Amino acid sequence: MVLAHGLVVKFQEYFDKVVKALENIDIASNVYIEILATSPRIALAIGEKYFFRAENYLATTTLLIENGDTTIVKIITAGGRRGLLDLFDWGSTRDYAYIIVDELSKALGKKYEVVMNIDYLDKSKSSLMHNINIR
Repeated sequence: MVLAHGLVVKFQEYFDKVVKALENIDIASNVYIEILATSPRIALAIGEKYFFRAENYLATTTLLIENGDTTIVKIITAGGRRGLLDLFDWGSTRDYAYIIVDELSKALGKKYEVVMNIDYLDKSKSSLMHNINIR
């Protein structure tokens, strides 16, 4: 079993404002951030944070996808295993995803809509996060 969490939310906010807010959230972008020259525009951020209850660093990948006057945010958090017998992370991966989206919400002064929330995300479930196009 993979200790990962997937979260997709929608903000009623323009892409540029969400990117700016994400840049200021260190635990979401302290490793890498890039805005891709695509249409629609996409931003990719990678971060990490230490979680005491998991006794390990967790990593996160965040995708921001421009969707007209809204922005789709996809967050994947993973890690927390120290060995083969670690079968749970005490909810750390889920909490990490929600910490990021809650920080975005606070920075933007906007609420978000949860589109998809996937516990124990693995490649067999990842297609649930694909092609989410919300107007």
